[in-house]
Amino acid sequence: MNAVAEVPPVIALRGVHRVYPGTPPVHALRATDLTVRAGEYVAVVGPSGSGKSTLLNLLGMLDTPTGGVYALNGVDVAGLPDADRTTVRGSTVGFVFQAFHLLPHRTATENVELAMLYNRTPRRLRRTRAHEALERVGLGARRDALPTTMSGGERQRVAIARALVNRPSLLLCDEPTGNLDSGTTSAVLDLFGGLHEAGLTMVVITHDPVVAARAGRVLEISDGTMRERQAANGRGR
Repeated sequence: MNAVAEVPPVIALRGVHRVYPGTPPVHALRATDLTVRAGEYVAVVGPSGSGKSTLLNLLGMLDTPTGGVYALNGVDVAGLPDADRTTVRGSTVGFVFQAFHLLPHRTATENVELAMLYNRTPRRLRRTRAHEALERVGLGARRDALPTTMSGGERQRVAIARALVNRPSLLLCDEPTGNLDSGTTSAVLDLFGGLHEAGLTMVVITHDPVVAARAGRVLEISDGTMRERQAANGRGR
């Protein structure tokens, strides 16, 4: 009887670092090892300029590491050509940003549909999948609304639907509640909790301890060095 092959982690970093040239050079992220398995909900915290955004850009293949190995779902993506990296990113990674990045004169449905242009989803499927994604985030009734008529929380939900529509294996969020009030933040975090319970792998960059507290695991970055946050019993979470 054949043994069942072990499922590779969604994220596996080995010695990944990013140095920006200059005098002196800037070590934005020092040699980092990180494993994130399928279904984990990870928060990354740290002060401004600590390396959080650099890490997110590397994980999302928006930037390339100076050195090290980055395996995404078991595939080494660190050295892929730009075109291949774009293809993998479009089919595997969803992004949610603080500023929403919605086109103001496109409906919620049209904004979500735009995410499917990059992976060549057939036109006949885009509208259906966009509506399904908006239903998933509780905005089915607002699918024809323009972002200019929406609250901040509704706009962020559209952005989350856009991130989910290609059915990614990894959701990366950069300060996703930074422009929201406390009540709306709680609603968005409840939505994230539901996505996590459904099995989605999530990495959330945040400075907000309330946001970080919802994650199952917290990483801290300071001066480009990352470490696991220690629990009260002295062991990493």
